[in-house]
Amino acid sequence: MAFPFSQIGLEFAPTESNLPPDLDEQARLPQPDRDRPLHEVIQDFGRCLRPDGPYGPINEWSIYDESLRRLVSWAREQGRWFPNLSPLKEGGREHDITHVRASDCWLKFTKPSRAGYVVSFDSGMPALEPGLPLDYFERLLLQNEVFADEITFVGIAGDDWNPRIVTRQPDIPGEGATDSEIRDMMTSGLGFIQLPDHLALGYADSMAFFRDDVAVFDLRTANVVRTGDGTIVPIDVISVRLDEISRAILREH
Repeated sequence: MAFPFSQIGLEFAPTESNLPPDLDEQARLPQPDRDRPLHEVIQDFGRCLRPDGPYGPINEWSIYDESLRRLVSWAREQGRWFPNLSPLKEGGREHDITHVRASDCWLKFTKPSRAGYVVSFDSGMPALEPGLPLDYFERLLLQNEVFADEITFVGIAGDDWNPRIVTRQPDIPGEGATDSEIRDMMTSGLGFIQLPDHLALGYADSMAFFRDDVAVFDLRTANVVRTGDGTIVPIDVISVRLDEISRAILREH
C-alpha cells in the first residue's frame, strides 16, 4: 500500500480521510512559484549574520535568540513573513506539517522558536544539538545535493517570539524501506561507509553513514521511502558537512 512520505517519518501525519476537505487548498497558502532556492537563502540571510552585515555583530551569549530575531526581520523585508500561516498537523521532534493537495507537496514547519537539529563534534563525538537557522538551511541544502531532493524555502510563520521556518518538500508515495535496503542504497549505491551503532544518532533503530566530507544520520525505515519502482529515497534525515577534525573523529571511532 502506497502512502505519503510524512506518514512514514512523522507521527500523527494527515491523510485524505482525516483532513478537512478545503484546508490544504486555501488561497492563503504560499504558492510554489514564489519559493526560493536554499542556496539563495543561505547567501542572502547569511549577510545579516556577519559583523559587517546590515544588523551588525551578534553577542556570542545571545547568538540563538538574536539569529531568530534577525531571521524574522529579514523575512519581513523579503516579503517572506506569514504570521497567519500555521501547520494543520503535529509531526515528530522537528517539524509540524500541512499537506498541499493541489501541488502534491508538504509544508514543513519547524517547531516554534526552533531550527531543527544539527550534528556537532565539539565533544569529540557526534551529537545532536539545536540548530541555528543558517545551520538548518545548510543541512537541507546538503540533503538536496546528496539525495537529489527538491526542498525549497517558503518563509517564516508564527510570531516574533515563536517563529517557525517553513519549507516545501515534494510528496514521495511509497512504503518504508527495510534496513537492508537502506544499507545497500547508501553503500553500494552511493559509496558511503556505515558507521558503528554507537555513532548512529537519533532513534534506537537509526543508522549513520559517511563518505568523504559528508555524513548522514538518522537513516531508518520511518525516514526512507521505497517507491513503486523500487527506488530508495531518504526524505527526513540529518546530513552534515565534515571538516578535517570531524572526519578524523569518525575514522577513529
